[in-house]
Amino acid sequence: MLTYSIQKVGYDFNQLDQQGATDYASFVHAFNAFPWGAQHVEWNETQDGPLPALVLQHADDQRELWVTALTDAHSDGFQLNAVSMRIKKGLFGIGKGKLEQHVDTIDVRKRIDVDALCRLFCDRQYDELDQRVARYAQRNADDDRGSDD
Repeated sequence: MLTYSIQKVGYDFNQLDQQGATDYASFVHAFNAFPWGAQHVEWNETQDGPLPALVLQHADDQRELWVTALTDAHSDGFQLNAVSMRIKKGLFGIGKGKLEQHVDTIDVRKRIDVDALCRLFCDRQYDELDQRVARYAQRNADDDRGSDD
């Protein structure tokens, strides 16, 4: 079942307010209604703990997509954390792999792109989601290398 949670400024990193079952349209409505501006003002005052986020969750699939608007829901600038379980191979590829949590953190400029990633997550289109997240991660890494020059 697809659910979502909210993490507000001042919470512990693992503290979430469960909001219950959702679908894509309901999540977008909640994302638009979330007080991003007020939350960022509060975070700027404390500069401690996590940024505010809305978290899509498919518990059965052990998947999460954390979405943070860096200003407000309609401006450019978002950070996403795509959480999945992946098999980590043993030393030198010997032995059975171990299932571990994997997190990709990406910066996404445009809201339309965030919406597309959320839609893929809601529709359980994980292969396409993972490919797009990997492209964003590579782009972000390239941008970081370019800014070091």
